[in-house]
Amino acid sequence: MLSIIEISSDNRAVHVSRGFLQIKSDGAVLSEVPLDSIGAIMTTGNAIVWTNDALSRLCEEGVPVIIIGPNYHPNGIMLSLVGQYKQTEIQRQQINISKPLQKQLWASVVKEKVKNQSRVLDTLGINNPIKSLSDKVQSGDTGGIEARAARAYFPALFGKDFLRRHTAPGINSFLNYGYAIIRATLARQVVAAGLNPSFGIQHHNALNPFCLVDDLIEPYRPIVDLEVYNIFRGKDDTTKTLTPEYKKILTGIIYKELKNNIGGTSPLYTIMQRDVWAFANSIKEKQNLLEYTQTMIDNDEHTHPRT
Repeated sequence: MLSIIEISSDNRAVHVSRGFLQIKSDGAVLSEVPLDSIGAIMTTGNAIVWTNDALSRLCEEGVPVIIIGPNYHPNGIMLSLVGQYKQTEIQRQQINISKPLQKQLWASVVKEKVKNQSRVLDTLGINNPIKSLSDKVQSGDTGGIEARAARAYFPALFGKDFLRRHTAPGINSFLNYGYAIIRATLARQVVAAGLNPSFGIQHHNALNPFCLVDDLIEPYRPIVDLEVYNIFRGKDDTTKTLTPEYKKILTGIIYKELKNNIGGTSPLYTIMQRDVWAFANSIKEKQNLLEYTQTMIDNDEHTHPRT
């Protein structure tokens, strides 16, 4: 199992030695982790010093390093430039993807995101104003169903006064952190599949080197939303902060066993890997092969319905 490492303390130095990542303070080794067991590294501390060798080895291992800014919103990600041996061929096909296929793939992404948002509300026993919206998603989401669903979903889930803002404390900061975990895991898998994370199907910001990651992350956001709801019991509390205990809960989302579409269960990171490869195969085969797990979100003992 790959681990998510967070460097949260100030004045740390990061080195590698004998295949281990070492975190030091004043020359003393505080901890060391095998490089091949690291899924991603998140940095929230200040004055962190990296050796060039450490950064190079992390790239070789395909480990993303996420720079977390204020309120746990990611400011940047370092990723390896090398994916798999057919990377050039896959990326050439990615660049030349047809507009109709882009629109079909984006419709699949949006449809599954809205379905999962709806499943969250149903699981919690909350009045569901978006129950039938996923059926209205058109190619390219030309009807703006994603935005329409978001406007109804977040107030239904977290209360009518809730606004999704990256800079806000409380629930928003917990969402930021959970999404960052998913984003880092997905970024690693996108590169491993030979895809270029810069070339999105919907996001096209010239200043964003992870447009594709920000496209493909959408269906998994509601899984974070559900976990954050359970932490807050649906009521925002701006005095609640991201303690190590809460970070452990949110980091654990990628290892959570979820129902898959072949009658069993898989950890979320495995489901995400399968979906990334389905996207890559869609590009290679020039047809939409993106089929999501239909029961990722379901009732379990950790869910607290609204009373």
